[in-house]
Amino acid sequence: MAEEKEMAEEGQTAEEAPKVAEATPAPETGQEVAATGVEAPASEDAAEAAPVQAAEAAGVEDAATEEASAEVTEPVPSEGGDAAEYDLPLVELADGGRDMDIYYYGTGRRKTASAQVRLYPSKEPAILVNDMRVDEYFSRAADINVVKTPLVVTATEDMFRITVKVRGGGMTGQAGAVRHGIARALTKANPELRRTLRREGSLTRDPRMKERKKPGLKRARKAPQYTKR
Repeated sequence: MAEEKEMAEEGQTAEEAPKVAEATPAPETGQEVAATGVEAPASEDAAEAAPVQAAEAAGVEDAATEEASAEVTEPVPSEGGDAAEYDLPLVELADGGRDMDIYYYGTGRRKTASAQVRLYPSKEPAILVNDMRVDEYFSRAADINVVKTPLVVTATEDMFRITVKVRGGGMTGQAGAVRHGIARALTKANPELRRTLRREGSLTRDPRMKERKKPGLKRARKAPQYTKR
């Protein structure tokens, strides 16, 4: 009897063993994990941490794409060296907003005086003669009016800063030379002013000179007093 009970118990254990094996699935092999690309969580903590890690990776990818898009949309200078559409501040010119590289040149002459004139486009008009203001260099109002005549007739008194280097002759001759030089420089700045300046007479070189002394006379024409005896 005891032997029959032992054989019956061994048969029951043999039947239960396959059922347990079927209930517990076999772990995936290395090849299956490599094919699926997803590892089975080893525990409940690992299963909870997996979604968090995936969300962090997605956030990093979004930030990288935003930086890449910002780099693409940012303006890039062209190959020629010209800047793209940047909002750069305007650079103001030094010395009252005038460009020292742009000027109009004219040479004027009157009697034995010669004047070298330069007209600089400027919003601060001035006339400098030998590094002095025109009203300081020429003391007579008539000479100052002669110098300003080309500017007055062409209505350009407030458009240029004028520098003059004049030498030779007296004050009257120098004033005429400066007038002639300014008129010539104005025609280079605006050729349409030539007709106005020609009619006014500022473009014509005044040919009048001091007449030379003659022999037997005190000056060009003055003769000594005549005595009969």
